Amino acid sequence: MAVKKKQQTIRALLVEENEIIIDSLSEIMRSQGFDVITHKNPSQAINMMKGGSVSLVIVDDKCGGMEGLEILEVARKEVPAASRLLLTSRVNDDAVQSAVKDRLVYRYITKPWLTEDLILTLKTAADTFRLAEKNASLTLEKNDLERTVRDLEKVVASGGGKDGGGAVVVQATQTGVVAGDGDAGTIMQTMIEMLYVFHPNLKSNAIRTMALVKTVAESLQLEKIAAEALYQAAALHDIAIPGVDRPIIRRWLRDPEKCNKDEMKIIEHHPNHAIEMLKPYPMFKEAEPLIRAHHEDWNGKGYPNRLKGETIPFEARLLRVALDFCSKHADPIQTMLDIEELSGDLYDPDAVRAIAKAVPLTEMPIGEREILLIELKEGMTLGRDISNANGFLLFPKGKTLSQSMCDKLFNIDRISPLDPYVLVYC
Repeated sequence: MAVKKKQQTIRALLVEENEIIIDSLSEIMRSQGFDVITHKNPSQAINMMKGGSVSLVIVDDKCGGMEGLEILEVARKEVPAASRLLLTSRVNDDAVQSAVKDRLVYRYITKPWLTEDLILTLKTAADTFRLAEKNASLTLEKNDLERTVRDLEKVVASGGGKDGGGAVVVQATQTGVVAGDGDAGTIMQTMIEMLYVFHPNLKSNAIRTMALVKTVAESLQLEKIAAEALYQAAALHDIAIPGVDRPIIRRWLRDPEKCNKDEMKIIEHHPNHAIEMLKPYPMFKEAEPLIRAHHEDWNGKGYPNRLKGETIPFEARLLRVALDFCSKHADPIQTMLDIEELSGDLYDPDAVRAIAKAVPLTEMPIGEREILLIELKEGMTLGRDISNANGFLLFPKGKTLSQSMCDKLFNIDRISPLDPYVLVYC
């Protein structure tokens, strides 16, 4: 049996003057498994960064006479792989927004913070660091293999090896380079798990869409490269979503019309931001045009580039329909009928027909989705415990609810409000 590797410990550096914030934030971080080091003096913090053993840097707006953004500029230089977070109460400040846009700041933590959102931000920052480390490791392995190939090619060119043995070794090593470069599955899985931490619906939508487009690719007999690109795009299309505040995303996932124009402008950039995130991973190059276009509409009113009709890549048109189908959790026949009503408007009719053919042939994986407590219905199975305000367990994860159980929860909620968000299997 393979031994499961222990997850890498995240060493966090907190640069902060306020004792209350230091104590509160450190306690929360240590409860989540972080190794926390604090410094009130920016110079001492910078000296520690130069040791290169920091995974996460959290800095207050102002500390010890230095601007937080100045300290993070040093962090970007000294520990470039570390995730950088800014503690701030001026989230609308141009300098802060510019720092986020320029990727100097991975995310900002508002003061005062909500503990749930703080923990979520810390976890996604840690996952981002681990992913960067994994990519660096893969790059080193690839470079080592490429050097071996070059050395063997020199041997073959100089007549080394007998009976063509050298050529066979070179060919086998080159195959290894492709395999090393193709560790796409590990990276995709890591990114999908990061999506789950941010919002479970994003992971559920991804894994359901991956299953559906795999069937579509087989039924349409797409070429291998096109099929792989479509599958990868299904997995990675929303990886930039954690860069948007979660309350906005919660509204958008429920109904895009619940978001105002400014919020939608932010959301409409996520396909382009996803491409930026994938630049270090050349194995996803073929998937990039599909990810960029996964919100383009057949009628030209989609985003981010308002592409229309056949100017949208065909696989992106397939992905558009598949995503919308998989994000719904109504009866599949009714969902497909609703999509077909928009064929020729939002969707390419050929793509709609392809998805309709693939749906009954696809075994959808079990996912998890977040809904409002008031939306609970008989027959739903809980994906997370439901407890009251005092921490008393009402119903455990895995419990399939009856109508009387739902009514009990609604009654308790009226007397003593419960967490408004619940997780159910789908």
